[in-house]
Amino acid sequence: MALDALTFRPVRPEDKARVIAFTYNTWGDDEDDYIKDVFDEWLIDPRGEFTAAVLEGQVVGIAKLTDMGDDEWWFEGLRIDPAYRRRGLASEFNRYHVALAQQLGGKVIRYMTGGSNVGSQTIGARAGFRHIITYTAHLADAAHLTDTVQLGDAVREFAPPTLLTSADLAALTRWIDSPLMRHLHGVYRNAWVAKTLTVAELRCALEAQLVYGVKDGQGNLAAWALLRAEEYDDDSEDSRHRRLRVDHLDGEMGAVTELARQIRTLAAARERTDVSAGICDYPPLVQAVVEAGYRVNPDKFGLWVLELKLTSNS
Repeated sequence: MALDALTFRPVRPEDKARVIAFTYNTWGDDEDDYIKDVFDEWLIDPRGEFTAAVLEGQVVGIAKLTDMGDDEWWFEGLRIDPAYRRRGLASEFNRYHVALAQQLGGKVIRYMTGGSNVGSQTIGARAGFRHIITYTAHLADAAHLTDTVQLGDAVREFAPPTLLTSADLAALTRWIDSPLMRHLHGVYRNAWVAKTLTVAELRCALEAQLVYGVKDGQGNLAAWALLRAEEYDDDSEDSRHRRLRVDHLDGEMGAVTELARQIRTLAAARERTDVSAGICDYPPLVQAVVEAGYRVNPDKFGLWVLELKLTSNS
């Protein structure tokens, strides 16, 4: 197959049946792909591009370039028809979307892939992407207020966390340049994307009532957490479990441990079975959540975030 015949164009409504057909069994075992759920939304996105790769008049692959704001772009939903895999199409898609992001004024493009997806990682590396973050899912059972935890020689009951409000915005901003955020290259996870943590992002999260924290004896914010919005409750990984999910934790690590415990209480109050937290590869954070009773979820693979800085010469 000659790739010089390959062309790219925006996906069209009439492509839907073809796309759904070759993405249906992406994950194997007849497990539905989410592409069918986002196809119509991606089709009408006024920024970026929902792109089709075409050979001899037939759509053989798709991918989405999504505008994250602030000149940041997200590469997602790359799918190649199984009959056309291992022929270089994914690399061509990567190159096409990098060039498109640059053309649209992008300063950085990122994507997320499985920690065991060597093919995707290799394609990214060849295009200049670098691996900046690894997330590993950690689980903890929900804990009721009457449950107790042994802390040294003392036994304490679980307590609920504090919902933070707009009044806490100034206190939150100090964590934009925390040791953890420097480890993360300034990027935080928000469900299935990763983007730069800014004051505007914090403000939106507060307004959505997704931020919880713990304060010290002087009323200073000592740790905070960003929960995932309930709109993601129907994700496939929740098909058998009702989980409260945490996308970001930061603060003084002793306080992070306390907050991670308190979130287990919040899960019980919301009638969730457990808490699932995406924990990055920052050893103090990993230790803090383990001390709070969290453990690695053996059923989930790690997730890599890869990043490419775009310049005028890219």
